[in-house]
Amino acid sequence: MNWAALSQHTFRLAGGLIIALPAYWSAHQAGVGTFLASDAEGLSTFVTLIGAIYAVVFAFVIFVIWGQFTEVENATLRECSSLNDLLRFAQHLNPDANRALRRAVSEYTDRVADAEWHSLAQRSRDQITEKAFAVLINAVLRIAPANPAEELIAQRLVDIARKLGEQRDERIAKSLTRIPPTLLALVRIMAFTLLLLMFFYPFRSWIVGMCCFAALGVILFLSNLVMTDTDNPFEGVFNVSSQPFSDLML
Repeated sequence: MNWAALSQHTFRLAGGLIIALPAYWSAHQAGVGTFLASDAEGLSTFVTLIGAIYAVVFAFVIFVIWGQFTEVENATLRECSSLNDLLRFAQHLNPDANRALRRAVSEYTDRVADAEWHSLAQRSRDQITEKAFAVLINAVLRIAPANPAEELIAQRLVDIARKLGEQRDERIAKSLTRIPPTLLALVRIMAFTLLLLMFFYPFRSWIVGMCCFAALGVILFLSNLVMTDTDNPFEGVFNVSSQPFSDLML
């Protein structure tokens, strides 16, 4: 968990409440609640409708985003497992082939953990990491077996490399997928509408109204934070870790 990012969001929430709550008190002291009292029943119905629609859309968005988040995490683990298989089988090759393959794996994993993670957070591919992966594949294809036993190992390494390429493509594709801007805008507009309706809702007691408005503001803020934070698996409060690649650095 990124505590620095969490602290930043906490300060933003606190700052918003510091501004909004005095504004709420001023508005209701000015008689906004009295002016809308006759429409309380209609406002209640409208709040219920917007809240129900928001709940359904938000649940759908979270379901899809969380599934994508876990897919990126699982794809990372599968790719690292294949890389580990390369290193394990390379131990049975001649020293030169073993050394070349291990160096290629180390350079690739270093690029993924150091540069590609940040590039994917910005929805872009890192070309240097792409080149490092190509070098890794070439290192597998150029293995010159010294005996019949190494021929079998070399073929096994080619099969692993083919699977590794598919796993990398899957990880990149899942990593670059984000929530559509139109859907994100819809969820935020409904959240803002709910908060605005609660701001002007004619509570009999402004203290109760202020508490309800503050509670709803916190809930909607946290809901939006969960949605946007999970949508980007590489930056934010809770991220997919690059540690499995770092563990493979030699």
